[in-house]
Amino acid sequence: MKRIVLMSIVVSLLTAGPVIGHHGYGEYDRNAAVSLEGTLKRVLWANPHVVLTLETQDKGEYSVEWGPPSQLLRQGIRAIPVKTGDHLVITGSINRNPEKRILTLLTEISRPADGWHWVNPWGNPNRANISSTNK
Repeated sequence: MKRIVLMSIVVSLLTAGPVIGHHGYGEYDRNAAVSLEGTLKRVLWANPHVVLTLETQDKGEYSVEWGPPSQLLRQGIRAIPVKTGDHLVITGSINRNPEKRILTLLTEISRPADGWHWVNPWGNPNRANISSTNK
């Protein structure tokens, strides 16, 4: 009996991290897609999300949460396709609090200079059937 209780505690502790660490999207407006255009200042390719820092000309600096690296790898993105200095247009859901300047639940990223374009293969929960055009 003690062994079962001990194993239950160990399993609970080992699995609690990912559950506690994950967040919801209640503070993001999922009904209105927002496109931000600007220059990429930083790329952080790490768990739990790839984070891009985008400097817009009229709205300031935004933190853009892309997907987890493992998810992007499954989509065929094996290397970081964007780099500091790239001019990007990124579409997603923005935080309802404008002071936070966070964009997430991305639906697409494009780099007009060379036509590179990423589209979320799972689409947008508020739009129907977006396909992937990753290069």
